Amino acid sequence: MTNDKFTQPVIDLIKNRSSWRSYESRSLDAQIRETVLKYLEAQTVGPLGHKMRFLLIEKSDPAIFDNVRLGTYGFIKNAKNFIVGAITPGEKYWEDYGYLLEKIILKMTDWELGTCWLGGTFKRSEFGKAINISDNEIIPAITPIGYHTVKRSLRDGIIRWEAKSHSRKAWESVFFEDDFESPLNRDALSEYGDVLEMVRLAPSASNKQPWQIVRQDHHYHFFLKRTTKISHGNFGDLQRIDMGIAMCHFELTARDLGLSGIWEDNRTDLEPPDDIEYCITWREKSFF
Repeated sequence: MTNDKFTQPVIDLIKNRSSWRSYESRSLDAQIRETVLKYLEAQTVGPLGHKMRFLLIEKSDPAIFDNVRLGTYGFIKNAKNFIVGAITPGEKYWEDYGYLLEKIILKMTDWELGTCWLGGTFKRSEFGKAINISDNEIIPAITPIGYHTVKRSLRDGIIRWEAKSHSRKAWESVFFEDDFESPLNRDALSEYGDVLEMVRLAPSASNKQPWQIVRQDHHYHFFLKRTTKISHGNFGDLQRIDMGIAMCHFELTARDLGLSGIWEDNRTDLEPPDDIEYCITWREKSFF
């Protein structure tokens, strides 16, 4: 099994990760390709127990892959390789998939490779054919992978500007203490303040940042605040994938800072507003 640790601090990787849509016209070097393959082979189970598989596929037919338009993310220019994953649907499988693919993307960032989250339904696409997808599997999201260009293309810059990629919601609008009315005081959190800040910086579909986290007696309860503009239809439940990305940033940062805990389904007595739904809870190890 390949080394699952990062060579850089997780906080640095999260801050440095960026979506790239323009790539150099070359395939992965043989050595890095083999390293990526070994890493993908080891990423098979999400934190909530769902099994999945990730494969590295290489563009073979320019008529199919050249400048592929994927969902609302715009053109992917010159990408030769894609990471494609498949999972069998089940309870909270979107979250597991989002967690594991974001972990993979951070690993690729650690290796200075470009990536870009692409959510959609790819089961019947060339991507589905390329991984021999079964009837009971789906592909919730994929990413190109490769050597990104030094400068972004004009189209890439416009897409990032339209999505407000660098902007994030204010701390007090997403993190709370005991209820949904009292903002969490970051100064009183020590290392967990950094952990939550990395959640705040997480990528999300259309940059909607749907997470709401309530801290209660050393538990961090994750809630999803739905955005009606994000479709559930042909694109799947992208905002639950976003929750998995938030979970990934939370756990990887916590563990990198020496903080231990577990994920559990701990539906509290909190009564969220009608447009907010419970997702999962992180319980600090000291309070097992």
